Amino acid sequence: GDPAAIEGLCAAMATQLASSHLADDLTVLCVGFGQDLSVFDRVEYAPDVTTAIEQIARHQCQNRALLGNHPPSVETRIGHRGDYWYPTVVLAPDQLTNDEAASLLDACAMSVCVVGHGLEGASWSGYFDDRGLLLEPIGLRVEPYGLSHSAVTGIAELVSAVKGSPEVPAPQPPVPSPLPATAPSPPLAESPIPVSPPVPIDVEVQVMGTVDILGAATPLTSRRALDLVAYLAFHPEGADRDQLKAHVWPPDEPPTESTLSNTVSRARKALGNNDNGEPYLPRVSADGIYRLRPEVGTDVSRFEALVAAARENDDEQGRHQLLAGFDLVRGTPFTGGTGNTYRWADFGLRTHIECLVDAAAHELAERCLSVGDLDGARRAAMTSLRLVGVCEQCYRLRMLAAANNPTEVRQIMAELMSLLNRENESSDTDNLISPELLELYDQLISNPTAIS
Repeated sequence: GDPAAIEGLCAAMATQLASSHLADDLTVLCVGFGQDLSVFDRVEYAPDVTTAIEQIARHQCQNRALLGNHPPSVETRIGHRGDYWYPTVVLAPDQLTNDEAASLLDACAMSVCVVGHGLEGASWSGYFDDRGLLLEPIGLRVEPYGLSHSAVTGIAELVSAVKGSPEVPAPQPPVPSPLPATAPSPPLAESPIPVSPPVPIDVEVQVMGTVDILGAATPLTSRRALDLVAYLAFHPEGADRDQLKAHVWPPDEPPTESTLSNTVSRARKALGNNDNGEPYLPRVSADGIYRLRPEVGTDVSRFEALVAAARENDDEQGRHQLLAGFDLVRGTPFTGGTGNTYRWADFGLRTHIECLVDAAAHELAERCLSVGDLDGARRAAMTSLRLVGVCEQCYRLRMLAAANNPTEVRQIMAELMSLLNRENESSDTDNLISPELLELYDQLISNPTAIS
């Protein structure tokens, strides 16, 4: 039939499938049209049939791997195994050659549906005429609804605007230094945080400050999707749907199955694929588990690896490794969200990160003092204090870094006393400060050159 009507119908089908709350986790593959619609999380674009067939093959390979021993085809749906079934709808409105049509029909097997112009040999067909669209072999005539190119452009712009509204996006902090190409050092002993695996890290989930993802294909504009990726990054063993619902969403606002599927799809699309075309967030496994690929790491793991490597090097190289680790500390962990995001990090993870930074700060400050790097010692101590609040050891190291400046030493002590007063609601702070720190303070005020 009319080529313009066919493309309009395909555009309407793509838009409906991409936005329907009934569609859940499917892929709509637009061949040779609808590139603007890729703003939808479920829509992919292929410039030609050859590229489309490659993408179809990749989807089918993932589905076969996911099905495992589960029953295939219709039995999967009847058995309520939807988590293991990810359909792909291919829309190809341009006139197909005989070879292209044959290739698409060959690909139209498990979990794939193809709607194409000139798809000779298909089990269903439609014909446009003056009275509408005739569907065969059932002889049903319907009135088709199509979308013009300008309408598609407008819809895409509207979706982009909604995704970019202030209520939706997560803030984008400054991009730090590139990820290291070499494998990280071994993890610290008895650490509850997973350390980077011995493979190059392509994508890094950063939580030591405003939560962000470095190396993702596109920015994650959904806070909930960002929360989900961060949760999986710190749980490399993975999580099932119930665990994700319980930990990523507020307990009084559990998500629907459709919402969870859409959030996972949004996260998968934003993270992108590795060089082999494998998504960094694969489809759910045959045992119902979502887990990130090992190429996805965290800044905490990189920090741990640098600290562990520094403890193997007592020389200047070790000090610089510690300094490089503190470049990763951008602020208070897990900031940038709302009151109901990253709640799962409150159960020990935040505290562990703060203690990890605090212990490393003491070590770095001591090393910096030993080589006369007073600014480095101040920076290490101040970085820890911004996270932990009151730490007498950090104030001691700040005083030692200011040994030649009695005025600064007095200011540091006054700051510590003020903080202790606020925390303990008492004006008697002498009993709250250790005798060793008071003795150091007296020495620095009375004879600073002796200490320095």
